[in-house]
Amino acid sequence: MRVTQSMIIRSALDDLNRARARLVRTQEQAASGLRINRPSDDPVGTSAAMLLKSGLEATSQYQRNINQTRTRLSSGENALANATDLLVRAKELALQGANATQNAATRAQIAEEVESLHSSMLAEANSRIAGGALFGGYTTDTAPFVASGPFIDLPPSSPTVAFAGDRNEIEIQIDEAVRTRATANGQRVFMGDADGDGSVDGGREDIFQLLADLRDGLATNNVAQVDSTIPRLDAAMSQISVERTHFGASLTQLDTFEKRLDDRFVDLTARLSDTQDADSLQVFSDLASQEVALQASLQANARLIQSTLLDFIG
Repeated sequence: MRVTQSMIIRSALDDLNRARARLVRTQEQAASGLRINRPSDDPVGTSAAMLLKSGLEATSQYQRNINQTRTRLSSGENALANATDLLVRAKELALQGANATQNAATRAQIAEEVESLHSSMLAEANSRIAGGALFGGYTTDTAPFVASGPFIDLPPSSPTVAFAGDRNEIEIQIDEAVRTRATANGQRVFMGDADGDGSVDGGREDIFQLLADLRDGLATNNVAQVDSTIPRLDAAMSQISVERTHFGASLTQLDTFEKRLDDRFVDLTARLSDTQDADSLQVFSDLASQEVALQASLQANARLIQSTLLDFIG
């Protein structure tokens, strides 16, 4: 086959374009730090990188969920701790009011402090975080506990508290197929009604009604009624303690999964780096050698292209 000058020039230009393309790819790797910048660079590696990135995104979401859930649980546990303190104080006042040394006037004064405890307990039960009630289930726009009526001395009566939320407990996913409770059923926690039938379950207490009974007994100087609230206050404290235990167990679970997710994130990040990252030393070495090779090719091709028939006429 006869080799023409145009064939030589075309072949030289093709070699030059390939050298330029290799240099462009290497420059791109040097700039991005990635070995894979488009699927065509490594189809198999691209598929593996996509799976690893998906795993990282899911892991990051679970980590965010854990942080949000921890905030909710910590706030709920804090509200229950405050509720326990209120019940402890209520028991101290009940013991004081049941003492024979007290009279109607001093018991009336104690009743005023119990009124304050009742209001504070209502505030704890209506605690909110990030726009949602901690003990109101899916109800977010209204307070889950609503008090009707004021404290009245004659005839003595106290506000009636009704549950206006729902009994659902919000669960948040913290890993694949793993969910944990972020809130508690307020009707069970504060009103002793776990099944939602409107009646206090055995061994439990409607804490608002309990405080109301204590207050009314003190306001009417009814020592027997005041004395009857003391064991009920013990039951109420146990009721809250059980709920605090559940919150504590959930917080422990979060700590366990957070450590697991942190380890997973590190592992996935390392595997993704191995899959798609460029070897910087190799890349810059290739970059230098390819730049030298391209310059040499340009110079050689320039001399070749200039050597036409006209160069030999003289």
